[in-house]
Amino acid sequence: MSESKFSKYLIYAVGEIVLVVIGILIALQINNWNEAKKEQAILNASLTSVRINLQEDIRNLNTQISYNESVLDAVDFSFRIISLSKYENMPLSAFADSIFDVATERTFSPTTTAFNSMESGSHFQWIVNQELIQEIYNYYALVGKISNIISQNNQFVKNHMEVFTYNNMEFGSLLQNSNPYPKKRNPILDNTSILKESTVFENALIGRRFRANSEIEFSKDAILTAEQLIKTINEYLNANN
Repeated sequence: MSESKFSKYLIYAVGEIVLVVIGILIALQINNWNEAKKEQAILNASLTSVRINLQEDIRNLNTQISYNESVLDAVDFSFRIISLSKYENMPLSAFADSIFDVATERTFSPTTTAFNSMESGSHFQWIVNQELIQEIYNYYALVGKISNIISQNNQFVKNHMEVFTYNNMEFGSLLQNSNPYPKKRNPILDNTSILKESTVFENALIGRRFRANSEIEFSKDAILTAEQLIKTINEYLNANN
């Protein structure tokens, strides 16, 4: 009788232990499910923020393209002043608005707030789609490269265009009201011959045109890459909401 009771108690105890273990496993599973749900919600919010940043980049890149197109127009008009006889010995100030953009600068910095937050928060480990991770890193590597190129191009403008204009042109005539106390100056200082006779300026124009064209092409590539990344993010969010 004792052995029979002991066997029953043993079976009962084992059954209790099994039930407790099953309960613990279920609780852990529920906890893991809740944690995964929280992580997915955070990830979705982060990817939504990345998408907003990408849209802002696209707007800024389109503005960069428009700016470089205006630079190319100014470069083209400057070449005409240099090359065509009809512009000989004319007041350079008459064409200030048409050539001013050759010596301007514009910076571009990608919006990386959400991307940096994802990196610092280790959110990328929650993304199952490895292609999406690669697309994100490829995009930010591309716009980082473009930002550096634009910075180099701006330095080119400082070194070649700005230095020439400050050393050779007479801003008092070129930029109306720039000097509150204007005075009569030598007409030769406000003459298209300043550009026509300078190979330095012509060489700088050639470099400026090349760099503006390259910025436009890089910007277009970045816009296409951003648009594709937005599409991939949308597909991921739709599948994981």
